[in-house]
Amino acid sequence: MANLNAANPNGANTTPVSPPLPGLADIQEPLLANDWYFAPIWSLLLLLILVLTIAAGCRWWRYYQAQKPVKYALAELGALDLTAPNAAEMITTLMKRLILTQAPAHPAITMNGKPWQQFLTSSMPPNALPAEPLPDLLALHYQSAPAEADIRRYASFAATWLKRVKLTNSGAANA
Repeated sequence: MANLNAANPNGANTTPVSPPLPGLADIQEPLLANDWYFAPIWSLLLLLILVLTIAAGCRWWRYYQAQKPVKYALAELGALDLTAPNAAEMITTLMKRLILTQAPAHPAITMNGKPWQQFLTSSMPPNALPAEPLPDLLALHYQSAPAEADIRRYASFAATWLKRVKLTNSGAANA
């Protein structure tokens, strides 16, 4: 007779496993607690922080791009030769180029003389106006040898104006 326990080397008597009872459901094990699971509130909070960070980055980028012409104008103003006979004209041209860049339909682009000088002083915030008044710009433009102190004062005013003025196409400067 054949050895019935040949498959089982222990020689223990094994009984076949009976099928589960038909009326009972399988045992459901609970999910393991995961330390990396975020509650929905935390997920929404992280999403909100991400959106706000992206919005702040976009706003900063637009501001950075809008300030590029001002930075270039300030650099060009610093590189101007203030002893040149046409220095006042170059400073005025530089400021008008910035206005043309930021507000192409601004009426100050076509101003000359006293209206231009009034626009410059009225577009500055009151706390940023220099202690000394601007020199007469018509005299600076058309004198054969303008005073170097007046040119320096105009260049200093132009640098402050470039940093402080915010232009709109309506003609009013928002300082």
